[in-house]
Amino acid sequence: MDTRPIRNGILILVAILLVGGWLINTYVQKERQRDLDDWAIRLGLVTETRVEAIESWLEAQRKALGELANNASVQLYLWQLSQRKGNHATTEPAQLTYLRNLVIASAERYGLTPETEQPEIRANLPQRHDTGLALFDDQQHLVVATQGMPEIGNAFQQAIRDALQSGEIRYSKLVTDPHDRILFGIAVPVPVVIGAEAKKKHGGVVFGVYNAAHSLYPLLNRGVPVDPSDESLLIAKQGTQVVYLSPTKAGDVPTRKTLPLDRNGLAAAAAVMQPGQFGEFINYRGEPVLATSRPLRSLPWVLVQEVDANRALQESNRHRRSLIVSFSLLLFFIAAILVAAWRHGSSVRALQDADELRAKTHELQNQTELLHAVTDNTEAHILLLDAQQHVLFANTLIARSTGAEPGELIGNTLTGVLGPANAAPLVKAVEQLRDDHKTHHCTLTLTLNEDTRTFQCSLVPVDRVGKRDNAVLLVLHDITRLQQAQQKHAELLRRLVATLMHVVDLHDPYSADHTARMVEVANSVGRELKLDEPQQKSLDLAASLANLGKIFVPREILTKVEPLTEAEQTLLQRHVQFGVELLEDLDFDGPVLDTIRQKQEHMDGSGYPAGLRDGEIILTARILAVANAFVALVSPRAYRQAVTIEQALDQLLNEAGSKYDRHVVAALFHVAENRSDWSEWSNEPG
Repeated sequence: MDTRPIRNGILILVAILLVGGWLINTYVQKERQRDLDDWAIRLGLVTETRVEAIESWLEAQRKALGELANNASVQLYLWQLSQRKGNHATTEPAQLTYLRNLVIASAERYGLTPETEQPEIRANLPQRHDTGLALFDDQQHLVVATQGMPEIGNAFQQAIRDALQSGEIRYSKLVTDPHDRILFGIAVPVPVVIGAEAKKKHGGVVFGVYNAAHSLYPLLNRGVPVDPSDESLLIAKQGTQVVYLSPTKAGDVPTRKTLPLDRNGLAAAAAVMQPGQFGEFINYRGEPVLATSRPLRSLPWVLVQEVDANRALQESNRHRRSLIVSFSLLLFFIAAILVAAWRHGSSVRALQDADELRAKTHELQNQTELLHAVTDNTEAHILLLDAQQHVLFANTLIARSTGAEPGELIGNTLTGVLGPANAAPLVKAVEQLRDDHKTHHCTLTLTLNEDTRTFQCSLVPVDRVGKRDNAVLLVLHDITRLQQAQQKHAELLRRLVATLMHVVDLHDPYSADHTARMVEVANSVGRELKLDEPQQKSLDLAASLANLGKIFVPREILTKVEPLTEAEQTLLQRHVQFGVELLEDLDFDGPVLDTIRQKQEHMDGSGYPAGLRDGEIILTARILAVANAFVALVSPRAYRQAVTIEQALDQLLNEAGSKYDRHVVAALFHVAENRSDWSEWSNEPG
């Protein structure tokens, strides 16, 4: 018996299995690499955003300290003080007094003063804050400093010494103070005053100390996180170790966490050795991560961005497993068919091929019917386009909308089906999709059969349809009714708010139009402060509803000319709580209720109802407080005449810092300069 056909058949089958396995593995690896490339782009964008945030902050500090260092008075007085070193007068020189006041004022301006006061320490122990500003002479002797200036240790002294010697801005190493606060110093050399006879070019150093937890580390969370597991870390090379300069999610204290550079696969080690690379590594806890890095331009530090590899590639791994199983089953199915065909011989094979062809034809017919059953009974308009934007498939709905039959659209161009005006933006979107090969979404207004409707458009790349490559699936969902419902809801809300504003103004005839004016002022100040759109909407709605609680205060109290009694004053102040209770069951998108609740709070804690102060008061509430006070001052009341715009601004300026936010008052000044129509409010009769 000749066994050569059997042997040849087995060899062919093994070859098919090997080639098929190799192709499956190649395709799966290509899919995985594409997912990794996508993560490399996403992590790279986040890393660059946060590096630029740090560089921008450093530039702002250099500019601020450089402004003080280049002050001519600082240069002159510092030089004059250096000439008085042999004078032991008991009185403090005027130059020293001036420099002290200037340093204190500059520290407040640059944010180098502590945000909260520390409790007094008995036994005359000096208090050390976590920020400060100081001025040193050319001998590195302290001239003046803000109260509670952090201790100038070796790291800070080295930065000051390097700045004097090089004449360039120098940064200190991160320092941990006795309270485990991470401090960071910037030294800016002060040029010698012009005309002074001195061998040195620099007469001193301006030195600022910052709390990294308040100024530097928050920048590591800038932007939208790519994944809940992502982590940004500042690291640096220190001998044969890599040191972590920022807190980790494991709770490690910055600068105290170090790992060896030769640790196999460590993301931080790879980042300091070759910044900018992307790959799969392990983090400081030995967990697999995807990581990329970028070096800082101003400091010998590197920012490494990590994300949990298992989470990041979870969907990708599931997809690859599915592909492997599907392709493997398909491969073995094909092999089984070949074996069956070989065993039945050539005569039986022909009949089997015919049967298979009929079966496939029937299956194709069934699939075609199924496709039409699905697409023709959906509410979406569907077109399948080839690489030249010719129609390969069109469902019944889009044919009906264009006044044609589905078969008539096959082979036609997108412009021919929808018309030039409708097709123009879609043609551009298709061309862009060819470049980036990503799904695109847009909202378009199309006129089909003289009927103008709004559609949500989705363009999905399709790698292959039959023998055609680079196809595009176009799906149009009619959202006209949804858009109209949203507009109707927004209009209803606007009218409801306007009605509530009118009700409040009617309740207090002397405060007519107060709410509308307060909304106008608050919105103008919010735009001046460049609030984002959600904050601006929250401010507008809060300003419209801020005085709603006054409808529960008796009108005779609101219109009373004589001073209010203590009980009346208490009742009037409760209008804030009345308004909040009335609105608290409503679901607002932003901090509307908090803005209303805090509109009577003051920066020094003297406001009501909670006695909040400084940073405890949200920005929108601080804006609303200034707008409310301004409108009240420039509008006439039952118990007083209105004041002028200038008088109102002067009063707000006097109370800035104690009652009102300085930045908000400054923004109001800028807006009021361009709003001459506001002066008419004070001329209206009460």
